[in-house]
Amino acid sequence: MEEDGNGSSSSGSNLDTAKADRSVWLMKTPLVVSKSWQSHASNPHPVAKVVLFIDPLRSSDDPSSVQFTMEMVDNDSGNMPKKYSLNMFKDFVPMGVFAEGKIVVEGKVEHKFDMKPHNENIEAYGKLCRERTDKSKIKNRQIQES
Repeated sequence: MEEDGNGSSSSGSNLDTAKADRSVWLMKTPLVVSKSWQSHASNPHPVAKVVLFIDPLRSSDDPSSVQFTMEMVDNDSGNMPKKYSLNMFKDFVPMGVFAEGKIVVEGKVEHKFDMKPHNENIEAYGKLCRERTDKSKIKNRQIQES
């Protein structure tokens, strides 16, 4: 590592900031959704679609005038809900997104979303959570011969 004269150190590579102004979304997802997406990481087909609903009869200042939902394209995970509500937040600490394993800025977070099962799926999601809790209570014991 060498110092660059400004008091910061570098490893010989510069930070690529070409995409620093690109707008990106940050989404907090339930664990079951995250695992499903990771299992489809090499699949080139979409894993979900975001649906935007705008109520033209409400004022644009009214937060309920715009609603986001996410629908999973392929639901192969048992009781995993297929439809989710996305609650949008704009009042958060400004953040940037960096590439994993590279020295690249991928964009700045413009919108933050919390994802929760849509009301019609809440019962199935509750069952999934109970199953997960029950599985975590089971202790895997091994017998060793000496």
